[in-house]
Amino acid sequence: MAVCGLKIAKQSIDGRFTGEAVVFVLDVLKEVLERQLSRVFCADFLPQFNQVCIKDSTKFNVDNRLREHFKGTGGRLVTKACVCIQYEYDLRSGKILDLNVTEGVRNDAIDAAETKGKINKDDLILRDLGYYNLSVLTGFANEGAFFISRLNVSTLIYDLGQTDSLEFKELYAHMSKHKLTSCEKQVLVGKVDQVELRLIVDIVPEKVYEERIRKINEYNKFKGWKTSDDYKARCRFNLFITNVSAENISLEEVMLLYRLRWQVELMFKSWKSVCAIHKLQPMKYERFACLLFAKLILIIVNLQIIRNLQGYHFKKTRQILSEYKCFKTLQDSFSNLKSIWKERRKKSEKNLMKLIGLFSSNHWKENRKERNNLSEIINLFVYKSNYYGYI
Repeated sequence: MAVCGLKIAKQSIDGRFTGEAVVFVLDVLKEVLERQLSRVFCADFLPQFNQVCIKDSTKFNVDNRLREHFKGTGGRLVTKACVCIQYEYDLRSGKILDLNVTEGVRNDAIDAAETKGKINKDDLILRDLGYYNLSVLTGFANEGAFFISRLNVSTLIYDLGQTDSLEFKELYAHMSKHKLTSCEKQVLVGKVDQVELRLIVDIVPEKVYEERIRKINEYNKFKGWKTSDDYKARCRFNLFITNVSAENISLEEVMLLYRLRWQVELMFKSWKSVCAIHKLQPMKYERFACLLFAKLILIIVNLQIIRNLQGYHFKKTRQILSEYKCFKTLQDSFSNLKSIWKERRKKSEKNLMKLIGLFSSNHWKENRKERNNLSEIINLFVYKSNYYGYI
C-alpha cells in the first residue's frame, strides 16, 4: 500500500476479502461482460451467419482446501480441487458470449446440455468432441442454427437407405484405392432418432493413426478392455458432421473452419503464460475468488483493446494482430495504462498512440508451415463472399 501512502497489516487486508467482496467483484465481472463494445471484425467474413461461436474450456488445479467450492475429479492428473473456465466467443465480432467459472468436475458435456438455449437463429457453432451431444446439436438445427462438430466414435452412422451401419474399414479401402484423402457423404446419424447430416471424412497421416492406436490400446489395457476393429478403423479418419449445406460451405471449407477452434487454445495460452490466471498462492476461498475474478476483469478489458485494434489494422493491412503478443505488451505496460487514464486528454491520446504503435510494429500473427493462419483463412472466405455476392 506504499503507492497510496497507507500502512495496513496483512491481517487487515485479508479480513477485507469476505463473501460480500466476492459478490461485489463478481457483479463487476458481469457488468464488464454486459458492457462489451463489439463490432463485426470483417463484414465480408462469413456474412451468411449471425455469429460464429467457438467454445472451449481450460482447467487448472488449486489448493485442496478449496475443494468445497471447486471440486476436482480426483484422478491421477487432477487434484481434489480444480477450477474450470468455460469460454465462448463470436469469431466475427470478438464478443465474449460465455465466461463461466465452475468446479472442475463439471465437464464440457454437462455444459453443452445446460447452455443449449443460448444459441440464436443463423448462428454457426464450432464444437469439439468434449461437447458432443447429438440431441443438443439437433436442437441447434431445430432453432435455425448451424453447427460443425467432431463425431463421437460410438455414434452409429448409416448410408441413406441402408439398415447396416457404415463400415469405416471398407470406406478406408475405397478411398485408398481411388487415392482420395477426403470425401463427404449424406448419412443418417444415430440409432433411434436418426438425423440426416453431412459426414466429412478426412484421412489422417499414418503417424497420427499409429499414435491414436497406441494411446487407446494403452488405455484399454489399463481398463481390461479390448479395442474393437470398428474403433481402429475410425482412427484412420478425422470425422465431422454438419447441417450446413455443401452449397453454403464446401468440404474443404468445413475443415478450414474447424481449424479456427485453435484460436481458443492460443487465448488460453495467453491467459496462463502472460496473465498467470492459474498461479495463485494457497489462500482462503474469498480471497482466491476475488483475485481470480479480478484477473478475468482485466483480461476482458485487455481483450476489448486488442479486438478493436485487430479490426482497425485488418482493414488497413489484411493482417491480424497476435493476441498473445498484445497481451504481453499490455501486461508489461499496465502502469502506463493507469497513468493514461489519469492524464489529460491530449497527453493521454499521445501516450496511447505510442502504445498502439508497438502493436503495429511487430505484433502480427506468425505464419506456420503447412498450415493456413487466421488471416489467410479469413481472406479465403472474404474472397468467396465477394465473388458469390453473399453481401
